[in-house]
Amino acid sequence: MAMHVRRIGLGVILLLLAVAASAVEPQRGGVAFVVPASNAVRNISGGDLRRIFLGEISRWNDGHRIILLIAAPDTPSGQVFLDRVVRMSDIDYSQWWLGAVFRGRAANAPRVMKSTEAMIRAVATMPDAIGFVALPPGGTDPGVALLSVDGRSPADPNYSVRE
Repeated sequence: MAMHVRRIGLGVILLLLAVAASAVEPQRGGVAFVVPASNAVRNISGGDLRRIFLGEISRWNDGHRIILLIAAPDTPSGQVFLDRVVRMSDIDYSQWWLGAVFRGRAANAPRVMKSTEAMIRAVATMPDAIGFVALPPGGTDPGVALLSVDGRSPADPNYSVRE
């Protein structure tokens, strides 16, 4: 009987540890795309968003060159971006940009921002930038505007750039 109790006790402990580990593990909810408040764009198609971050669309409608800002690929928002927007691994995305710059199809690869605060600050101060932050975007700076994707805001449960 003591052996049976130990097995049940060990099983319960392992189950509790698994539940605790999953509760601590960061959730990759989604990403919201931000542009400077001065940018007229407020809605973008998912296809155009992908083409922008692959450098296939390199200019805004006013002719200004788009400045791409991304989160590090090892962050939850960076992973959602890679999985849901460009649909590439971090290595494939890096190689894509190395090739684009090498062949002269792009002037620069995207700039990697180290934090949400750095992303918001950079987008707010660069008139032609686009970047993204993790959902839900809290305390967004008045110098930036959130983009809707395919007519859906980041608050919409059917927003396409969610995990």
